Amino acid sequence: MQTFSSEQLDAVFLWEGDTIVRDLLWPEFEAILDGFIPVNEYAGRLAKAVFVRVDSRLHITAAVFFVLEVDADGMVSRRWNVPLFRLVEQAAKGPDLGAGPIRLACFSQCPIEWQRNNLWDPHMEPGNNSFALLRKRVAANTPGFVFRALTEPEDEEPVAVSDDAQQAWRQSVKESYFRAFRIRLARVIREQRLRIATLTNEHKNVLRLRQQQHQQRLAEHQQVIAENASQLQALQQQNQLLNQQLQEAASRFELLEQRFGEQQDAAQALVNNAEVPENHDEIAHQSAALQVLQERLDHREMELFYRQQQENNLNDEIAHMRDENARLLEQGGDYLLPRLQQAGLRFVSIQPGVGTIELALADLPLLLDNPQQLVSRFAGVNETVYRAWLGHYQQPCCQHRDAQGHFCGQTILRTEVPVDFILGESDRCELHQPRATICHG
Repeated sequence: MQTFSSEQLDAVFLWEGDTIVRDLLWPEFEAILDGFIPVNEYAGRLAKAVFVRVDSRLHITAAVFFVLEVDADGMVSRRWNVPLFRLVEQAAKGPDLGAGPIRLACFSQCPIEWQRNNLWDPHMEPGNNSFALLRKRVAANTPGFVFRALTEPEDEEPVAVSDDAQQAWRQSVKESYFRAFRIRLARVIREQRLRIATLTNEHKNVLRLRQQQHQQRLAEHQQVIAENASQLQALQQQNQLLNQQLQEAASRFELLEQRFGEQQDAAQALVNNAEVPENHDEIAHQSAALQVLQERLDHREMELFYRQQQENNLNDEIAHMRDENARLLEQGGDYLLPRLQQAGLRFVSIQPGVGTIELALADLPLLLDNPQQLVSRFAGVNETVYRAWLGHYQQPCCQHRDAQGHFCGQTILRTEVPVDFILGESDRCELHQPRATICHG
């Protein structure tokens, strides 16, 4: 008679939307991680996957819902490093899929906090249940599990028992029934709590996305308003400059007209006095002086041209040195940093507004060159908003300036996280809020 062994095997299921599109045994998935097999269908994007552990009865005993990062060539990104086995070992209990409560690690139930963003939540709605889909695929053995079978001796002939023994057996069955009922009830409660946590996270994600979209639209509108105000100010300054130039031109014209009249009178006097040769000498002297001034002007323009070329060359050299620095840092990381990462070292940074963040090797050059741009991605805002929030966080005061350029500087309440910061509103006191400005206008 055949029985079942205690052996357990691992597999990975790749998803597309709400459907499983690929079943892989663990050795096959290891070949993908090692770069021997590409996954071109996920090139340049994130792939949702589930790591499962299955017993010899084809029952799921553990599951990790993780995200796989794939580069443009269809290979798993080198910075991807999710400790699947460690997550399974530390995972909490999940729903019962036939062999008791499974070990479950997902976004809402992550035993390693800094790995939360590398996980995703299963769907638990009726008709769209990720656990039901996994159980169906495993029961059909689509990955192709092969377990070692054990044999056990044949059952012995049944032995007749007394009435007291039967009564005791019935009582034992009754107690076992109630105990199983309580266990099942506890499992249902756990599943409902998991579903509530999953729905709560989905709601938070939708709300966060809408807040980001609203903030982005608000920032775009504020940028358009600022650009229009800047253009208006530039046009006003240009108009003022043109008026000033017009007045200066009118003054010069009046002066030239006056000098022309004086020269006419002087010329007439010279003609009358027969002193024309002296007038010719004066004209020649003025022409020579004008030529000298023109040569000086040409020389100055040439100096400005060469200076501009030198500045352009210096800027190009600085950009080249930055690229070379980034390249050297990246090449240096190819020899040392991956080995440190494989040894279990994690690169983390503590930044205002996001707390502790885990960094990939590819993020280190950007952290050194422009940390605000990198941190703004983790904060869920653009770089302009994050820089404005950082200044507000370090010195929470009103940033309003009046028409004369006077700075308000009134102390205001600090906005703790960048995603809640609204430029032009969160950094204004009560008096200079946009609505207050309209009321006092």
